[in-house]
Amino acid sequence: MNRNPDSTLRALRPTALDDLPAESYARRREQDIARALAATSEETMPGTVRRRMPRVLIAGLAAGAVAAAAAGVIVATDDSGGTRTPAPAASQQLDARTVLLASAEGAAKAPLTTGAYWYTRERETRLAGPLKNRSPRGEGGAKKRVSKSPPVTAYVSTTQETWSGRDRRDRTITGIDRKITFPNAAEEARWKALGSPELESWSAKRHVNDYDFSDIKLTKPQQNMTVSALTTLPSDPKALEKALRGWYKDENQVSVEHDGVPMSGDFAQYVFGTAQDLLAGPITPATKSALFRLLAKQPGITYLGTGTDRLGRKGAVIAQKGEAEIRLIIDPKTGRLLEQDSGDRKSPSLVMTYQTMGWVNRLSDRP
Repeated sequence: MNRNPDSTLRALRPTALDDLPAESYARRREQDIARALAATSEETMPGTVRRRMPRVLIAGLAAGAVAAAAAGVIVATDDSGGTRTPAPAASQQLDARTVLLASAEGAAKAPLTTGAYWYTRERETRLAGPLKNRSPRGEGGAKKRVSKSPPVTAYVSTTQETWSGRDRRDRTITGIDRKITFPNAAEEARWKALGSPELESWSAKRHVNDYDFSDIKLTKPQQNMTVSALTTLPSDPKALEKALRGWYKDENQVSVEHDGVPMSGDFAQYVFGTAQDLLAGPITPATKSALFRLLAKQPGITYLGTGTDRLGRKGAVIAQKGEAEIRLIIDPKTGRLLEQDSGDRKSPSLVMTYQTMGWVNRLSDRP
């Protein structure tokens, strides 16, 4: 089977159609994706991952107060982080570029909305377990005292709500619906035999946190991730690429100043990693469409097939390998990011499932 639908359809279409714009051609492929999704009703797919944490501004600023709290996400049925089965080979007739261009078409159809706060409700499932190869040393090679990691392997799931304000005043509610699950009965029995020790404390209780960043001096990367900055990103793919290359330069500079070395990974990896934050953030439908078109040009992005997220929603799975494989579940019909995970496909170290995103006008509102 030819796995390149671009070349297949190009060979079949009349010569006169060669002058049609790429957008018109991409629109036809939505039908191919719809058929692929409909043909895999029993599939499940690999989870999704994140390269880092900056969703909008709050992740970059609340280093102490938000620390772990700013990582929240939403998952639904199975919080264990268990095995997910890749889609059958039959659905692999599509490729990443096809899926991304179709997603660009879907994103462009969304209505333009606005508000005072960008709201997200998401669930995070994080792998908690013994850390390996831990031998940190201080000055002169002396061993540093570190807190021990849990002697058992488990998954901690929790939901978080976030309001990110245009005025740089934000709110989070963390520790919602916390749940601990284990990969098997033996690990749970071991945990209970140890007295059921706390696996991580930051999400153990529900907390409402209000932040005022309006008077804080921001670094250049933080300025790039404010709500106001995100809502004014370009809607042209070339202009958006120029802006993101500027971001890439800014973050490299901060990395060199802070760590003495540039970031790992090239621009293509940076764009894919940053796309996770942008797709979950308050960018306009036109910018989201441009982002998908920019991603379609990047090397190293693969299509893993179709599947469902932990809320049972179907989507297309795209991935990129770096220090760890990052996987995104996208709904090509709407361009919506449904879920992301990273690490081992069978037992991802982090899964983020997005339940609700949208504009609201008050801190008490929800879409």
